[in-house]
Amino acid sequence: MKFHTLFLTLMLTANNALSADFMLNAKGDAPLYLSVLPKEVYLQSRADDLQDLTIINAAGEQVPYALLRYHDLHPQTAVTKDVKPLKVYPIADEQIDNSDGRNSVIKYFENSGGSVAFTLEHNQMVKLNRSVYLVDAGKTHPPLQTFTVAWMGQENKLLPIDIEASNDLENWTSAGHAVLLKTSPLDNAEKSGIALDTLIQNTITLDYAVEARYFKISPTNKNSDWLRMTNISAEYDSVRPLSPEVLWQNMPLIKRDESNKDNGITNIDFESQGRIAASYLRVQLPENNTITSATVQARNKNDAPWQTITNASLYRMDKAGKAYANPDIALNAATWRYWRLQFNQANGGIGAENPTLSLGWMPQTVVWNARGQAPFYLRVGTGPAIVSAVDVTSLIPDYKVEKVMQLPKASLVANATSTSVASATASNSWASAPDYKTWLLWAGLALGVLLLAGMAVSLFKVDSKEK
Repeated sequence: MKFHTLFLTLMLTANNALSADFMLNAKGDAPLYLSVLPKEVYLQSRADDLQDLTIINAAGEQVPYALLRYHDLHPQTAVTKDVKPLKVYPIADEQIDNSDGRNSVIKYFENSGGSVAFTLEHNQMVKLNRSVYLVDAGKTHPPLQTFTVAWMGQENKLLPIDIEASNDLENWTSAGHAVLLKTSPLDNAEKSGIALDTLIQNTITLDYAVEARYFKISPTNKNSDWLRMTNISAEYDSVRPLSPEVLWQNMPLIKRDESNKDNGITNIDFESQGRIAASYLRVQLPENNTITSATVQARNKNDAPWQTITNASLYRMDKAGKAYANPDIALNAATWRYWRLQFNQANGGIGAENPTLSLGWMPQTVVWNARGQAPFYLRVGTGPAIVSAVDVTSLIPDYKVEKVMQLPKASLVANATSTSVASATASNSWASAPDYKTWLLWAGLALGVLLLAGMAVSLFKVDSKEK
């Protein structure tokens, strides 16, 4: 009996050796609680979609829980988009500093009617120094946060711009900064001998949704050559987007491969440290004044072929004391272990230094049943014998987002002992876990043989004494 108890204890110890425990700080005696999962939970998980997650009470019993995606509780994707071309007027900056200039602008917008086309005369005006564009979004319009721009010339140049908003053309407030960029595929093709696509960044995203009537678009560097815009459109979302709460994890660099250097190809590989379903990639270029593009590839095994995920235009620059960098890359949520950035010298390439690559994802929320005695623990890292994940309607029959958000919240605190053991055992949850169970089975077998041998020797001695 003692051997059996010892063996079970050793097996339980092995089963939990790689798990990480997080105490759930639940106050009160509510039947259901809400907990947002921190980054550490994802980094300790050894299964896709957190299938190794369990919640246990003080007696070690599993309690039911439901996992909700970020978007389930925080809808943020617009249902529809309405794109509308806007009236635009190029003008010298100093002209709108006086009432006559402002009146002429207002008169132009009123007389232009429904026309939004530029004339050749207006295009010629932007040759003047300190020329800016005034945009009329209309007396009333939905909150506006995105413009799409088209312009002539200025290929292969980063064009940093500032955007201001006003209701009277006299009092202006900053609404954001942006960078416009387009490359010439013909020039690149002539240099490389390869047919390449045009890189283009023609979207202006304001810092916040604005309902002002007028916008002013001006170059950040007042002394630089200015673009000649041909049109500008506003994108209105029927649902105002929310800024998502994104968790980020840097990926360590594995290697840089320039074996295809003759073809101008540079491959830079990274490895994810957790089974993270990434919705965003953040690429930070190492060198200032860089304009390039990259192909993003991924795979789960070293011997598997690389799969192309997306292509992205990348840039980094500092102008007039302001830093400009490419936005984060949105992805369809996918779990990959190995990631590659592939640069082509014909598209700008990458310098001697390496970029950094980070995975971004939106945290899930767990709704769990506080059955039994506290304290309650969230455990992740080893597959449970019985999966206690259920549909949220099993916990809340008349489920609504509002009801979930009203549940009491329970924060997670890492159990220092368990998480340190798990981290020390495997810093990357993709790595194969040591097979403690097999070792202990052999150890148990050996211990059983020794016990049987000991019993045989003991019986032999007793039998010898009796004789």
